[in-house]
Amino acid sequence: MSLQNVRWHAALCLTCGQFHDAHGTHLYDYYQTVDEDLTCQICLQPLVNPLDTKCGHTFCQRCLKNYLKIQKQCPIDRQPLTIKDCVPSSILVRRLLDKLLVVCPNVDYCEEVLTRSELEAHLLHRCRGAVKRCIKASLGCPFQGPRSALQSHLWECPFRDQQAGKNPVIDGEVSTIEIQRASPELGISIVGGCDTPLICTVIQEIIKDGVVDNDGRLLPGDQILEVNGEDLTQATHYLAKKALYQYYPVCRLTVYRERAEENRPIEKEEILKITLNKVPGRPLGIKLVGKRNGPGVYILNLVPGSLAAFDGRLKQDDRVFEINGRDVTYGTQEQAAEIIQSDPTCVQFVISRRSRPQTPDLIRSTSCEASNYSLYSDPSISNTLFSNSALEKTINVQKDTCETLGISVAGGVASHRGDTPIYITNINPKGCLGRTGKLKRGDIILHVNGTSLLGQSHNEAVKQLKINADTNLLTLQIVDGAETSDGPGNFTPTWLYWLKVPKMCYILRSITLLRSPSGSLGFSIVGGSDHAHGPMPVFVKSVVPDTPASKDGRLKCGDIVLSVNEHSLQHITHAKAADLLKHLDGVVNMTVVSWPGTLV
Repeated sequence: MSLQNVRWHAALCLTCGQFHDAHGTHLYDYYQTVDEDLTCQICLQPLVNPLDTKCGHTFCQRCLKNYLKIQKQCPIDRQPLTIKDCVPSSILVRRLLDKLLVVCPNVDYCEEVLTRSELEAHLLHRCRGAVKRCIKASLGCPFQGPRSALQSHLWECPFRDQQAGKNPVIDGEVSTIEIQRASPELGISIVGGCDTPLICTVIQEIIKDGVVDNDGRLLPGDQILEVNGEDLTQATHYLAKKALYQYYPVCRLTVYRERAEENRPIEKEEILKITLNKVPGRPLGIKLVGKRNGPGVYILNLVPGSLAAFDGRLKQDDRVFEINGRDVTYGTQEQAAEIIQSDPTCVQFVISRRSRPQTPDLIRSTSCEASNYSLYSDPSISNTLFSNSALEKTINVQKDTCETLGISVAGGVASHRGDTPIYITNINPKGCLGRTGKLKRGDIILHVNGTSLLGQSHNEAVKQLKINADTNLLTLQIVDGAETSDGPGNFTPTWLYWLKVPKMCYILRSITLLRSPSGSLGFSIVGGSDHAHGPMPVFVKSVVPDTPASKDGRLKCGDIVLSVNEHSLQHITHAKAADLLKHLDGVVNMTVVSWPGTLV
């Protein structure tokens, strides 16, 4: 039989990335030798969706079902056996199997080694070797190839300059859009990253007349999950900046925008994919219900002792979006029940769960949760970002009265990037300050000859520097900048630069919002004294469109909230801060520190 005929019978599996029969077990390339006790005695491979027989043996679900179609007996001891006599293996066994290390099957393009439970999401969202169609496929482009080759194809795609209808960004959903990139700069500022309290990468501002502004679909608060095939859900702030700054003629962005939710100003939405394997004779045990105040199907409760209750991943009040690939977002209980009963082997749910925002808001499988937590629970991140140990120093310079300082500065209150201290963007190495070798680009100037520059506008600070440049002795009080630059052009700080400045440099901003008794303030928070990274300030994670915070326009993603209505949010837990914000009515006065995001 030819390879083409083999592949006609054996389709490419989206779960394991291998070609196998639709009813065959999944195939994996294991990184290490697997214990024999975790091996199926039918296929001689590590167990997949294991079932335990009444006689104490364990096999892959598909292997055993196919075997029992031929012989109604146990493959090991030949005792009489039917599928009704089998039950799913324990959670402990399934978790051990989920943690087995496998090699990505796209070895020509990808060298990733990851746990078996993570492979499906890796193939779908991150693998550079995953086969993708051209983003102009709807216009007729026939290209299909590895994700890593997609961008080079776009340069020569015959449909490159043709425009299809613009896909909108839909509230509460993951959306993918394409933006024609006329210049290297997208014209946005970003905050967040997996190495920050926000965990995800979020748009803070959209620069007027930039590429994104002219496109008109993205908004401040949108989370960026992927750019041009590069996964940003686990990217650090600097890696996200690098990926977004990389120039391609068409920028393909996958984003998530939150939906305004009445009476739930702090809660967030998680989208989870959960598969339950049916066992003949045992009830699935899921009770569904509709709600009076809106469409959709929800989980009322789980029957004690049932398969769903034993599995433990579905929860009361989860909203069901899909069942076995069929959309039930606006369906009825009867339609959902019919779909569940139609497949005798398994049922796959895509559900929405409302929860506190301690993890990124994106589509993911539940098997990723434990590994994500261990990745982000490094307390050293808190020490790095908020140590407030920046070196403060005093510099004395003897100079001629006619000699200029030889530096350029930026920042100040009400500058075009917001309220910041005055910092050095460039130094003339031959100028009076450059010759000392004690200053660098990125240093913050606190005082000049005893006059404070904190709280001054850019013009006021420049005026003070020029006045004191006429003296023979110049005394500068400096805070050592957390970042610097040796390349050409002026120094431009990132959002992380500002997070590392000492509290003496904070410039406080007062914001007043008005909320009706039934409305939402329209923003979510992360951080707190109990954060997984270690004690953190309370941060604004996202601002939801068409809410009081969004319409006011002053509160931004990445802002540090110091107090609300005279209640300090410093040194309190996330739960306490969330509860305080949730129960505030009427006029809400906030004190925040707002640092500008990183430009890309």
